[in-house]
Amino acid sequence: MRHKKNIWNYFVLCLAVVFASLMPMTAYGAADWPSEVAIEADGGILMDAETGTILYGKNINEAYYPASITKLLTAQVVLDRCKLDETVEFSQNAVYNVEQGSKSLSMDTGDRMSVKDSLYGLILHSANEVANALAEHAAGSTEEFARLMNQKAEELGCTGSNFVNPSGLNDPEHYTTAYDMALIARAAMNYPEIVEIMGTRVYKIPPSQKAPEGQTISPGHKMLKKNDAAYDSRVFGGKTGFTSLAGNTLVTYAKKDDMTLIAVILNGHQTHYTDTKKLLDFGFSRFQSMKLTDYEGSLVPENHLTYSDSNTDQSLLLLNQNSRIVLPKEADLSAVVPIVSYDETSLTPSGTVVTVNYLYGERTVGHAWITPNPAVRSRLTRSAVPEGLSDQAAPGGRFRMNFSRGWLLAAGASAALAAVACGILFFLKRQKIREARAAAVRKHRREQWMQESGCSAEEFEALLAKRKGSSGKKRRH
Repeated sequence: MRHKKNIWNYFVLCLAVVFASLMPMTAYGAADWPSEVAIEADGGILMDAETGTILYGKNINEAYYPASITKLLTAQVVLDRCKLDETVEFSQNAVYNVEQGSKSLSMDTGDRMSVKDSLYGLILHSANEVANALAEHAAGSTEEFARLMNQKAEELGCTGSNFVNPSGLNDPEHYTTAYDMALIARAAMNYPEIVEIMGTRVYKIPPSQKAPEGQTISPGHKMLKKNDAAYDSRVFGGKTGFTSLAGNTLVTYAKKDDMTLIAVILNGHQTHYTDTKKLLDFGFSRFQSMKLTDYEGSLVPENHLTYSDSNTDQSLLLLNQNSRIVLPKEADLSAVVPIVSYDETSLTPSGTVVTVNYLYGERTVGHAWITPNPAVRSRLTRSAVPEGLSDQAAPGGRFRMNFSRGWLLAAGASAALAAVACGILFFLKRQKIREARAAAVRKHRREQWMQESGCSAEEFEALLAKRKGSSGKKRRH
């Protein structure tokens, strides 16, 4: 049964390869990427939330202290392990193992609060003893929680970060990069609880020993406050940070029309809000987000990836309806080049069998996620339906093409490729296959990071060697 499942998967992948090979690959030179913006902070990035496309970057791979924007990662690890109605008890270590004068809810040893209320205190009020208490509740200790934070960051593709506490308070071994922080911030949008908390304007914290009447808290991010000069109606969430070592740090989420942007500022110099506004203005005015289902015949031409049955009019493969790309507004669609990939990331939708990465010049600008159509897969194999390929795995729109000359070519070629794939499956050990897949994922992530950051292979190897040879990394000025 295991072999049958693998055969099905390989058949679909081979089918996709053939279809992709039928797509015209003519491409024209891409126009220069817009760059007419500058920020005063030492590091910063503007990323499209849907595609992960980097619209602007300054020192995006340099290490800086993150301060309390760390708590966006803390919240994700907590939600991965805890339910909202669980009770958090504040230990003496959680309450008093914080810097004097740092943000807190004035909780005391023995106080109890739900995970939900604690998350509001963590994100809205940036309370540091709450971060400690959540960490102890979720992992048993802040040290073990820090290990989970680094594990989560690695899963998200972060390569230049190290976290040693859940709060972001000063520690020379606690650092991140603008690019890594953007990945973390982007992943946070997959948690509805975090999005809801960030957008909350007022929240009531229940009574505690030092606050028997309870407390009312509100977000620290000024761009969310209508009575503040920094208010921006496009902003719907974010997280602030500040320490003596980190300077001003800021994560901001903003939406206009069909585009959602993430701005990250590191080591700001009291200009973090003006820097952020510059980035948002630049992103919304110079770029556009395009839904791939709206561009059949150009970004997704006929005979690319999907075929349909002339009798049932049902596609064999489906495009995820959320697939998008981001381009400069003046860009020519003919300059966009599709590249087929089978690598998976933490953000790849469940059930995806093949991904089409779209390149504009040397820059990745979006992805198309392809899933098998459950309604027609029975015509391709008599084996049992593989786990993970449910109806929910293919919610997207369809691209249709009637069976004709292309179908015969695709069917013959795909059958040959499937036979080869099956032969490989029977002769290779399972462990070797898993190791090869893991290596491919790591290679893809490394190449994508190098491509998006402009880092050469030699520079990457030098950076890696330097980090391996250093006992502890501090922020570079």
